[in-house]
Amino acid sequence: MDQDPRQRYEAICEASPDAIVVADRDGRITYANGRVTDLFGYDPSELVGEPIETLVPEAARADHVADRDAYIADPETRQMGAGLDLSGRRKDGSEIPIDISLSPIGSGGRREVMAAVRDVHDREALRAKYQTILEAVPDPVVVADAATGEIIEVNRRAGDLLGYEPCDLVGRPQTVLHPSGEADRYRALFDEYVAGPSSDRSILHAFPDGADIHAETSGGERIPVEINAHVFDLYDRRLIAGVFRDVTDRKEYQRQLRTLHSATRQLIAADDREEIAALVADAARTILGYEYNVVRLADDDRLRPAAVTDGAETEMGDRPMYPIDGSAPVSRVYDSGESLRFDDVRTLEDGYDRGDARSAMYHPMGDHGVISVVDPAVGTFDPSDEELASVLSVNAEIALNRLSYERDLERQNERLDEFASVVAHDLRNPLNVAQGLLEGERTGAVATHGDEIAAALDRMEGIVDDVLTMVRDGYEVDDVESLAFDTIVADCWDCVATADATLRVESDGLLYADSSRIRNLLENLFRNAVEHGGPDVTVTVALSEGGFAVADDGPGIPPADRDRVLEPGWTTGENGTGLGLNIVREIARAHDWGIDVTESAAGGARFEFTGVRTVPADGAFESDPERL
Repeated sequence: MDQDPRQRYEAICEASPDAIVVADRDGRITYANGRVTDLFGYDPSELVGEPIETLVPEAARADHVADRDAYIADPETRQMGAGLDLSGRRKDGSEIPIDISLSPIGSGGRREVMAAVRDVHDREALRAKYQTILEAVPDPVVVADAATGEIIEVNRRAGDLLGYEPCDLVGRPQTVLHPSGEADRYRALFDEYVAGPSSDRSILHAFPDGADIHAETSGGERIPVEINAHVFDLYDRRLIAGVFRDVTDRKEYQRQLRTLHSATRQLIAADDREEIAALVADAARTILGYEYNVVRLADDDRLRPAAVTDGAETEMGDRPMYPIDGSAPVSRVYDSGESLRFDDVRTLEDGYDRGDARSAMYHPMGDHGVISVVDPAVGTFDPSDEELASVLSVNAEIALNRLSYERDLERQNERLDEFASVVAHDLRNPLNVAQGLLEGERTGAVATHGDEIAAALDRMEGIVDDVLTMVRDGYEVDDVESLAFDTIVADCWDCVATADATLRVESDGLLYADSSRIRNLLENLFRNAVEHGGPDVTVTVALSEGGFAVADDGPGIPPADRDRVLEPGWTTGENGTGLGLNIVREIARAHDWGIDVTESAAGGARFEFTGVRTVPADGAFESDPERL
């Protein structure tokens, strides 16, 4: 190189903000500008004639010689060690991070290489800070080149999600994160929603056609994800940071809600309690994903297992009934109306065998029953499980309330039908008789019939009283309580015009019933006995285990009529209303009691009630029902 061009060349190099070093084919330094002093601590004259490896850390010198020779054989202007972390060695032996750009030059017919060296210490410090933040992010993060899609950064959580070491993903295309065989589809999504110039920030939930976005693990598992993507510039390079969020749980929750809605529609359409119980048990299995479920319905003083899933029956055996007022979790939940959860039911010492069950949660269905969900794993239920089970229990309560309301409505309609029948037929007959007799009185065609008219009016009054009892009071059971049998019987007997009739109480004890409704029942039976058995009839009552009976020594009821006497409007007496025994039947039904009409031991009528909660006193009548 001529002196003037050389001087101009060196002047340009001296003006450069970078350290400039020129080396010949043998790797010896032929020139260094003043910036090498700031960067490496050498005076430029100290480096001229020294091998270029003087500025290379000792650990990398052997490899550097081979790399240098390869470049001399095929020189081109390029960045050295692209994508690598390069270091230079200072005069004091310390190392500094650097970037190197290489360019071949000709000088006096000789081929030399110029290296522009830049201190990237500040950049590396910023990068270290950036990587620290990246690792601190609680979600998986992948950073890629916006133009090429090449992955340049991956944090540990992304590696954990996808089953890779983070370094194994660096340098690979962004599409490797997604399902195999769908690279074009995901690249198009990448370009459209993230890499476009108008998209600085976008949360990707799904493809435009609504299909879920998935990440694919190293093992081929597809994971539904949401990607929060952010486009930014760093060192003249446009990058994309994608924050991945595993939405498997969210998708499962959405599925559970859809299943819950479907189950709710089925519950609302169900026709009876048993069907509702079965639907609830199955819904708990399909919605929550737990196989051991039992639905208990309240029957009298017990909580009866009405629906048991196959898993619960197979692994836990026959499930017990629980008392309504007991200390077991099912009883406590029913009584309090508040749900309970146990991480391990083995801590309960209540004497009940729960098989392999460990976790358990119990949810009330109002006053209808309790849902039990258990699992063999300890502490398996999370707040989402409890929330869904609670919603299911409320929906079950609503369905059972609806069913109860519809049944009450049906009964009310039946009573109204009976009322209409009485008004249209039974009440008209005595009214016609009274009108005919009064007409005869006015015309003088017949003698005075005051007694007959009074009897007709008395019958009308009885019909009106019975209809009012039926329509106003109904047959609903409001409050079941324990009643002294002999006391309630005596009170009812005193309220009936019994003339010379006799009452005998064969056995005593406690009877659990609605006090108002049981009074209606007994008074109607006593009135029926006196009306049909005569003024000196003897009425015998007795309490037994699970029931009670009322019998008389009157003429009895013919076998052919015993199934009909409880129907509305049926009567054999001229002054009967045909409603008294029907009221008795409906009150028994309201208590869920059975009623049977038979012949008493004395040949009269006997009304036997079964399915009754009773506590007979010592020596109570239990074993010889024929005594009545």
